[in-house]
Amino acid sequence: MIPAGTRTILLTGATGFLGKVTLFEMMRRRNELGVASVIVVIRARGSRSADDRFRKEVASSPCFASLPADWMNIVRVLDGDLATPGFGMKPEEQAMLSSVTHVIHSAAAVSFTLPGAVAARANIRTSINLLEATRACRLLERIVYVSTAYVSPHRDGKIPEALVTLPMSADNLLAILESEKEADADVLARTGHPNTYTLTKTIAEHIMSERRGSVPLTIVRPSIITASIAQPTPGWIDSTTGFGAFATLIGLGHLRAVVGNADARLDLVPVDEVAASVLNEMVATTGEVTVRHSVAGKHRAPTVHECWDEIERHFQQNPVLRRPSRRYLGPNNSSFVIADIVHHRLPMAIASMRSAGLRRQAKKLASRMAYLNEVFPYFTSRTFDFTVTTKGSEDFDSIDGRDYVATVCRGISKYLLDQHDDEWMLAGKLHVGHAGDLKWALRQPSGNAFVRTGIWLSTKTLRRIAASVTVDIPSFERARDAVPAGAAIALTPSHRSFLDFVVCSYLAFARPDLGIRVPYVAAAVEFGRVPLLGYLLRSVHAFYVERGASRENRDLAKRVHAMVEAGETLEFFVEGARSRTREFLRPKRGLLRCLESSGRACVLMPIAISYDRVPEESVFARELSGAPKAGLRLGPLFGWLVNVWRGRVNIGRIHIACGEPVIIDADHSAQRAGDKIVRELRGAMAVTEFHINAYVASNTDDKMTAAEIRAQIVAAGGRVLDSNLPVPDNFDPLIARTMREHFAHFIPAFAKASNELTRLTPPDGWAMPTLPGLPDSNAVTNTFVNQS
Repeated sequence: MIPAGTRTILLTGATGFLGKVTLFEMMRRRNELGVASVIVVIRARGSRSADDRFRKEVASSPCFASLPADWMNIVRVLDGDLATPGFGMKPEEQAMLSSVTHVIHSAAAVSFTLPGAVAARANIRTSINLLEATRACRLLERIVYVSTAYVSPHRDGKIPEALVTLPMSADNLLAILESEKEADADVLARTGHPNTYTLTKTIAEHIMSERRGSVPLTIVRPSIITASIAQPTPGWIDSTTGFGAFATLIGLGHLRAVVGNADARLDLVPVDEVAASVLNEMVATTGEVTVRHSVAGKHRAPTVHECWDEIERHFQQNPVLRRPSRRYLGPNNSSFVIADIVHHRLPMAIASMRSAGLRRQAKKLASRMAYLNEVFPYFTSRTFDFTVTTKGSEDFDSIDGRDYVATVCRGISKYLLDQHDDEWMLAGKLHVGHAGDLKWALRQPSGNAFVRTGIWLSTKTLRRIAASVTVDIPSFERARDAVPAGAAIALTPSHRSFLDFVVCSYLAFARPDLGIRVPYVAAAVEFGRVPLLGYLLRSVHAFYVERGASRENRDLAKRVHAMVEAGETLEFFVEGARSRTREFLRPKRGLLRCLESSGRACVLMPIAISYDRVPEESVFARELSGAPKAGLRLGPLFGWLVNVWRGRVNIGRIHIACGEPVIIDADHSAQRAGDKIVRELRGAMAVTEFHINAYVASNTDDKMTAAEIRAQIVAAGGRVLDSNLPVPDNFDPLIARTMREHFAHFIPAFAKASNELTRLTPPDGWAMPTLPGLPDSNAVTNTFVNQS
């Protein structure tokens, strides 16, 4: 036995999905496993050497991002072709094998339609060549061979962890496949296997068992390998084969008709579970030949219906190209043929008429979908009940099949489709759409007729005025998870535009999974006095408050307490009025005190809403120049809506993020809550490229380029979001200079001249500090500060 800490592992298949995660786990568990070094066998391809392929296809993968920077120091690359006897190694390379103590053979050609001779060369001959090469491994303790759970043809009852009985010797079957004297279909009919992949893996198991010599062999049989459950990160996936392809094509709205049985169970196993099983078996002390299933098991495997339902749910909520739609799930009969023509072939034929490029794409897509409906029915029409003798990880044991499919879908969105939860698309021109805005609004789980109509109209409006409305979903999930049981919830957004009233309600309506009910929004009583508008706003959950009152409003407190007791979500602006300069205003505490006096704990969610441009920009510019604040009138609003309809309004990007929740309860007073909320709002407020470019274009005194400002923001831990909105030649310089409030706190040279957030509880006589480049802000204080 080799002492722990001196194991040298030979790994094949390192460029593959499972191979990467296995290598990652070796490095992550290096001390536990006693790994001294790892040799990876990689074949040079074209102009790329084995070392080049390792660096570009393996080491650069996000899979290894969490490892220490020096993790590659113990990895050596062996330039070898497994399909060639002796790997085609040079004598000096063969010497590398003398120190090998363990071999993990995970390389394979995972294609179900390869001709038998080709599959035999890829999956059997490579295994034979590996065994021959390991004769030079004088210290070899164990070989772990990664096979597949589907080497056992489907049967009723349990499928044992044992070698599969073959109708003839493995060597004879290999000879038949390589000679091509019999048709592949005839050979498969003899053995009962569905394809040449499962057949050649079965033969390889027998040959490795027979030719291993005295070296112990463990065969690990995974089922359908897909995204990770925990390591390197939940949902990590870089493979577009198998279930990944199935889920991706459904999610993209392409695959709408599938051959399968809705009640059949798909045994989906996380890639990190398989990697852990492989490594655990590598260091085990089991017998001469051991077979282990690495599977979910029948009790945890989701049904085909559950898989499709979860895929559809995820991609309906996170659309990429077009929304998924299930049109057919059943046997391969005339109904499937019709569905295939109507929902696959005909739409692709029509699309391919547009250009030669689209014809090529349509042909490739049609081939992939036909492949899935040719090879997947064996798995989507049957339930396999595998014997399992080893315990899975706590992460996998604690999750059911449907929840795991949700994890897979999130991984596909992030790692295969480059969709990110922290910039989830809520609305705007770039949004895929709802396949009928009104239908979507009516289908959502909550909202009265006025709310649903308002959401429908808001969808149309946002699509015309904004390129995108994106949301940092994880920030809201963190806030949601921090809400104690029984606590009331209040949304406290930043206040930059009248659209602030809309977007929070829109988000709560569109994403009920965030646990935020469509809020009741505090609005200035002036809105309630406008004919018709006041009634409509009340119908969409507005309630009116008197601004600037210096004493407690008992009627308001009574209304707030009633809403809290009813479990409603409230929304109000701690800054009171809209900020014309994008600075954060002194917090108002009237509604905070109402919540405090309710006697219930309340969680305040600070929601930062960042606009490239706000619709009120021209009005704000006039007021910043000294003009008095205009009264509330319907005429300008209707004029703006006409411009929206004519396509004359473009405010660029809107981004929404949630700061850390602030609690009001017996131990946390309303007095301090206002300050905390504003701090959280500033910390969560996004910086966009437009903010930087607009400021630089109109202010040359700072002598900083846009690139330099961006670099300082990133270096200070800030985040800069892309924006395709160009800066107009006639952009108002007063408005342009207010853009620095998005990033001044990240840049020391700006921070001193900017509004000091830390002085949020000012002494009496507080006045807004002057912003360089703007008129004295205190001269217009009554316009945009003293409006509570």
